[in-house]
Amino acid sequence: MKGVYKQCSLSRSSFLIVLIMISPGMVVSSSDLLATFFAGYDKAVRPDFDKGKPLVISADLYVEAFGNIKEANMEYLVYGYFRQRWKDSRLAGRLNYSLNLKGADIENIWVPDPYCYNARESNMMMLDTQLHSRISVDPSGDVLYSKGLTLLASCNMDLRNFPLDSQSCCLKFGSYGYTTNDIIFEWGPTGVVVGNNEMAQFEYKSNNISSSIDEFSVGNFSTISVKFLFERRVGYYLIQVYLPDVFVVALSWIGFWMDKKEMGDRMALGITTILTIMFLLGSLNGTMPRVSYPKALDWYLLVSFTFVFLSLIECMIVFILALKSNKDHERTNRKLSSAIPLSRMGANKVKLSPNENQCNGIKTLEVNGSFKGSYAKTSSSQSPIGDTLPGDLTYVSYRRTAADSVDKTSRVLFPVLFIIYNIVYWAVYALPGSKPK
Repeated sequence: MKGVYKQCSLSRSSFLIVLIMISPGMVVSSSDLLATFFAGYDKAVRPDFDKGKPLVISADLYVEAFGNIKEANMEYLVYGYFRQRWKDSRLAGRLNYSLNLKGADIENIWVPDPYCYNARESNMMMLDTQLHSRISVDPSGDVLYSKGLTLLASCNMDLRNFPLDSQSCCLKFGSYGYTTNDIIFEWGPTGVVVGNNEMAQFEYKSNNISSSIDEFSVGNFSTISVKFLFERRVGYYLIQVYLPDVFVVALSWIGFWMDKKEMGDRMALGITTILTIMFLLGSLNGTMPRVSYPKALDWYLLVSFTFVFLSLIECMIVFILALKSNKDHERTNRKLSSAIPLSRMGANKVKLSPNENQCNGIKTLEVNGSFKGSYAKTSSSQSPIGDTLPGDLTYVSYRRTAADSVDKTSRVLFPVLFIIYNIVYWAVYALPGSKPK
C-alpha cells in the first residue's frame, strides 16, 4: 500500500509541474519558461526557411507626432511606433496563451532587420534593451513586434512657391540583409495612422503608401514607402514679412508729396526704405537653403525693392528738373534786367496795341520783383524786351510744370501698379489649383 501511495504521489507531482508550466494563472520562473518555450528553436534561421519561400511581413506605422520640418537642412522628425507581423510556425502550439517578450528576452526569437532608407538618424537598429519594444507570440505562431520609432529623415523640398507651398516628405523601409528570396514587406490593413498632426509651420493633409522592389547589384530588396503631404501655414509670413513689406513700399511714396527742394529728406526716406527691404530679404534667406532658383517670397521682395528704388529715382528726376528750372529762371531774370530800359523799370505795366487781349496769349512778366509787364506771343515787335525772352520764360515754365507733373503722375501710377502686381502675385501663388508646378 505504501508503494502504491508513493507512486501516486509522484504522478500527482509531475502533473502539477506540467500544469504550472502551461497555466497562465500560475507563477513560473521566466527563465525556465523561456528555456522550455524556445527549446530546439534556432533564432538565426528565419521562419519558413526550409519551405523555400519568402516570409511575408505585414507592417504598419503609427505616427505619434511630427517634429519641426527644417528647410535649411531639408529634414524632418518623426516620432511613432513601427509594428511588424509575421507567422513563425515553429512556435505554434507551444502555449495555449499569448507570450509577451520585452527587453533582453526578445533576443530569444528571430526578428527581421528593417531600416529606413532616407533616415539620417534612426533608432531602428538599436538593441531592444535601449528603447521601448515588445513582442507578442500567439498560440497559432503569429508574432507581433512593436518598436518605438524616432527618425530624423531627409526630405527633398521644392521651395519655388515658398511660403505658399506644399511639401511631400517620405519614409522608406526595407530589410538590410534579406533579399526578396527571404523577406517580402507589405503594408498591413491599417497602413499608416497619424495621431497628433498639429505643427507650428505646417498642416498635415494626408499620406500615400506604396510598396516596390529595389534592384541592387547584391540582389533585389522589398521596400515599403509612405509619403506625407504637408501644407505650409502662411500666417506667420503674412505678419512678419508681407504686411511690413507693403507698409515699407507705401512709406516710400510719401516722397511724392514732399517739397521738391527737400532733396535730402526725400533721398533719406528712399534709402531707408531700400535698406529695410534688403534687411527683410537677408534675414529671411539666412534660415533657408541656398537653392539656385528664386522663391515666391524672393520675387515679392525683389519687386518691392524695385518699386522703392524707382521711387528714389523719381525723386532725383524731380529734383534735377526743379534745379534746372531755378537756374533757368535766374538766367532769364538777368536777361530781363539787362534788356529792359531804365526808363521803363518803374512802369507798372507795358501797354499793348489795342487788338491784343487775353485770348491772343497775353503773358505777365516779373523781373526781380520790381517789374511787371504783359506781352503777347503773336508778334515779336510787341514784346517789351525783345525776341528771345518770352521763349526763355516759356522754357522755365515748362520745366516747373514737368517737375510737378512727374510727382502728380507718380502719386497715382506707383500705387496702381503695386496693387496690380499684388493681384497677379496672389492669383498665381495662392489660389487653389493655380500654383506653378
